[in-house]
Parts: sequence; structure tokens; C-alpha cells
Amino acid sequence: MSATIYLLRHGETTWNRAGRLQGQLDAPLTRLGLAQVDAAGRTLASLLNGTGFRLVASPLGRTRQSATIVAEHLGVDYDAIEWDERLKEITLGDWDGYHGWGALDRDFPHEAERRNADPWNYRYPNGESSQDVQDRVRPFLAECHAAGGVHVVVAHGVVNKVMRGLYLGLTREQTFALDRPQDAFHRLESGTEARIDVAVAASVQAEWAM
Repeated sequence: MSATIYLLRHGETTWNRAGRLQGQLDAPLTRLGLAQVDAAGRTLASLLNGTGFRLVASPLGRTRQSATIVAEHLGVDYDAIEWDERLKEITLGDWDGYHGWGALDRDFPHEAERRNADPWNYRYPNGESSQDVQDRVRPFLAECHAAGGVHVVVAHGVVNKVMRGLYLGLTREQTFALDRPQDAFHRLESGTEARIDVAVAASVQAEWAM
């Protein structure tokens, strides 16, 4: 059966803005992040226009908050949202919450060398590798294909890149090069991908830029 997947990332968080590495730790959405998700939900509602769908999301706090806003736009009760552990963001293990890649590489240069030598298979201390993420996302994607219909998925930057790479049959290098927008989402359909930009309130964008 054919499936259509709308793949959304959570809105900007306070740690996104500060450049911290979140992993599976959490930080709240900023005002811009709330506006991004609101715009995505509004755009998605106009695209679906009454079409039946399933809404599934990562159970982390920032995706719960984002999925709740999307659900309101789509007319879905909170209790109807499916929370799937396989959609959690990659965990950096001991380094979840670290203050940026630059700080991490300065503090652990030997680990940075190991990661740069094989970035796809590098597993963070007590954490995951990109391959680990692919291994848990692959069956989720297969289940969507088998079920057919429309699936609205609210997840994370790395998870979404890995899922898009799997869907499109990309190489590891091509998957790493994919974007991770918070002011747009992607539609995966018939073996192709379309980026759908959203109109975030100009007043919020202007305040953020100041």
C-alpha cells in the first residue's frame, strides 16, 4: 500500500537558540518555536483539508508540545496522538546537553577524531550512532508503508534526516547533508520528497532577529 508521510520537526527551543546539544534531554520552545509550529499546523490543516490521517510523535517534551499545537489545528484530541519511542532524537549519552560542538571537540579531541573518522557509525559514550537511529527508524517507516494512508509525524532533526534518507534511498553522506528546518516540513510521497515552507508571523521573526 502507498503511504504519504508529512514529516515535521519540533519548533525552536531555548537550547537550539543557545547552540546546546539536546539529544534526549529537553528544553522548552521559544516564542519563535511556538510560532513555527503554529504556522506548520495551520499549513498542514489546509493541505489535508479533511483527509483522514494518523498523528504520531516522539514522546520527548519538545515534540509533545509541538504535536499538541499541530493536533489543535488538525482537530485531533491530545489523547489520540500516538507517542512512539522510536522517534526520539539521537542521544549523545554522557554529552546530551553539552554546550555546542566546538566545546565538545575542544574538551574531547580524541573522541572528535574518532567521530570524524567514521561519523555514521560513531557511537557517543553511553549514547547512539546514526546507524542505531536508522535501525530503530527503519521498522517505523516500514509500518507506515504497510498501513498506507496519511501519517503526520512530529520528530527531531537527526531522526527526520535519517528517515528521509531511508525513504529516498540516499547514501550516508547525502543523508548527513540534508537540512533540518523548523520553518518548513517535508512530504514523502510516491518515492519523492517535497519541502513545504510555512509563513511564521513576521512580528515574531522581527523580534527574534533584534
